[in-house]
Amino acid sequence: MTPRKVLIFRPILYAATALFLLALLNGCSWFGSDDEPEEIKPNPLPRITKEVDVKVLWTQKIGKGTKDSAIRLGAAVYDGRIFAASTDGNVKALQPANGRVIWQQNVKDFYTKEELINAFTKNLDTITGGVGVGGDLVVVGTASGEVIALHQSDGSLAWKARATSEILSAPQADDDLVIVQSIDGKVAAYDAVDGTRRWIYSTSVPSLTLRGTATPIIGNDIVIAGFANSRVAFLDRETGLAKFEQRIMVSEGSSDLERLVDIDGNMEVLEGVLYAVSFQGRFVGIDITSNRLLWIKEASSVTGLGSGFGNLYLAHADSRLTAFNTDNGREVWSVEALLNRDITRPVTSGSYVAITDYEGYIHLLAQSDGRFVGRRKVDGSGVQGGLVAADGRFYAMGNGGKLSALEIR
Repeated sequence: MTPRKVLIFRPILYAATALFLLALLNGCSWFGSDDEPEEIKPNPLPRITKEVDVKVLWTQKIGKGTKDSAIRLGAAVYDGRIFAASTDGNVKALQPANGRVIWQQNVKDFYTKEELINAFTKNLDTITGGVGVGGDLVVVGTASGEVIALHQSDGSLAWKARATSEILSAPQADDDLVIVQSIDGKVAAYDAVDGTRRWIYSTSVPSLTLRGTATPIIGNDIVIAGFANSRVAFLDRETGLAKFEQRIMVSEGSSDLERLVDIDGNMEVLEGVLYAVSFQGRFVGIDITSNRLLWIKEASSVTGLGSGFGNLYLAHADSRLTAFNTDNGREVWSVEALLNRDITRPVTSGSYVAITDYEGYIHLLAQSDGRFVGRRKVDGSGVQGGLVAADGRFYAMGNGGKLSALEIR
């Protein structure tokens, strides 16, 4: 069976329907062997000619790991520090040189015993969205639908605020605003100083969606958000009103499953153009100034895009990795060796593009032609949080709850 599933069902669906569809997606059947769909198996690790070494410089335990495929807690590098969070509530600031802890905080300490009982179910995840950094803040989102902002200097509480539902993507912050997207199709802006909510934007959500949301993008005068109904919205930064909306894909098919067109993956903004991709839909470039659709490609992704060398790198839903030219969307190269290995969003550094997979390997490819140049196992539990690149290094937050720093040599 496929190693990791990202499809989930909204609570308004009947449980029996949800279980039935989930069984189909997992390659299982309730009808006997004659009716069983073909089992989808991940490709074995491809043989490569190693050109560089991927060295683990240090590893630091952040906290409890996760088995929830929708939780993609990644690290963030900002102002000479690395920030990471774990599902059991830990947030840590680390020194990049050696991984030494500068400060650590558990967000549960900001709740009374009664509040904890009401907010979080025992033994389930606490932090589900993060880490976001900006201004003087480190921001995470919780399963109970709260935004928690800490001071970067010492991890002390800056403020807490209510969102409308569970938060699965990293909140975004700058000196003025904190932007949070929740799984119920809402995007909210909070004052970075005191957490006062300034505005909220809402859109309709289909009855069946992927469990996850795209990560909003804060611009100079707009906030960009992608939604489960395959719409991209350019929102006025001050008021939250939509300046422009574009549907990437119109749902098609006879079933809810066939009509899934969520935008859940990472979007990119390069030189005034927004690049976004939906599940079972399209990959598009939109001019932000003119709101003009520049080009469209058929594609499907749940983790999204990376960029470098004038290319956009797309992690397809079936784990193909393709490089596209940013100017016209022309395919530059494509790699199918990692099919069904649940690769993460591509991240670039130097001449390389890197991804991780469900077995916890980091795969290093040349940006020029997509050839494999290196590989290293980081976490046997997987690295679904993906990578962040900074100062010639990659940082990987493993499913086992450890953060690793890696360098190419």
